[in-house]
Amino acid sequence: MNEKYGVILDVLAATENRLEVLFRQAGDGFLQVEYGRTQRANLLDSFRIQTIDKKIRENSPPGLIETLPGIRTNMLHFDPEILDVKDLIAMIKDYENQLEDISDVVMPSRLIHLPIAFEDSETKKAVEKYVKEIRPDAPNVINGYNLEYIALCNGVTSDEVKRMILSTEWYNSGGGFWPGGAFLWPMDPRCALIVPKYNPPRTWTPEGAVGIGGPCVFTYTTPTGGGYQLFGRTIPTFQFAQKHPMFKNSPFLYQNADRVKFHEVSEEEVIEIYKHVHEKTDYVYQIDEGSVIVKDYISFISSEIVKEEVKKLKEKQAEGVKKAPRL
Repeated sequence: MNEKYGVILDVLAATENRLEVLFRQAGDGFLQVEYGRTQRANLLDSFRIQTIDKKIRENSPPGLIETLPGIRTNMLHFDPEILDVKDLIAMIKDYENQLEDISDVVMPSRLIHLPIAFEDSETKKAVEKYVKEIRPDAPNVINGYNLEYIALCNGVTSDEVKRMILSTEWYNSGGGFWPGGAFLWPMDPRCALIVPKYNPPRTWTPEGAVGIGGPCVFTYTTPTGGGYQLFGRTIPTFQFAQKHPMFKNSPFLYQNADRVKFHEVSEEEVIEIYKHVHEKTDYVYQIDEGSVIVKDYISFISSEIVKEEVKKLKEKQAEGVKKAPRL
């Protein structure tokens, strides 16, 4: 590309313990920090991004407005009349050079326990509306829902999909896509489901719907469109009115680096909780303070038992992709 139109302002070379870091111009007041040149979804990369992001926010220079970390990028919003982008890049480089090995990090991480009702009536209405109004021949809708398609794509059964959803903690790499949303990734790689998104997307999804697109799980914070394959519904994770004590300081439930653990309940219980969040405002969210000890996590995912089971899952998924209809 002609250098006149190049967007890469600077580069930090890769090391044995870190991907190459690219600093991209993203507008007059935005800088995108990208780790690696190819798309990847690696939690260790996100742990690094979150650790550096925490340093940036704790030592917030004048002119920094906000940051938006993701699975392999961080977007920094700043006032260019106050903060020179070169100074911002130099600061990030310094923090990166100080963090030699991510395995030494102990990262604060809350554990949020969320009830989920699988195959609930509200998300089924969204699928029904999609088939009726947008794509009558949608191949991802089997028996009126998406769960069997998710199972088919991964070479497992619907019950196994549910077990995998419930068996792992889901790590939030950062908010995005929709106000209050969280991009949730499985901490246990043996539960790493993967599935294509709707094509074309839905025009309506209910509040609390839970779906998966690619390898990422998302809980819908408000009624909206959407393209993730739906498998259930959870309780409110966003409240614009901020009436409930949990949302007093922020309309968002999630924070960066949170972990979510789902447990199965009936649809009736989920609906009742909605009343106690939005109307009675007396529902008590179960949130445990905690941390991710990166050294222990690396040891877990590197164990021979886990690697062997991940290998078997990938073999099933390869066969599932062959059988599943394309979207």
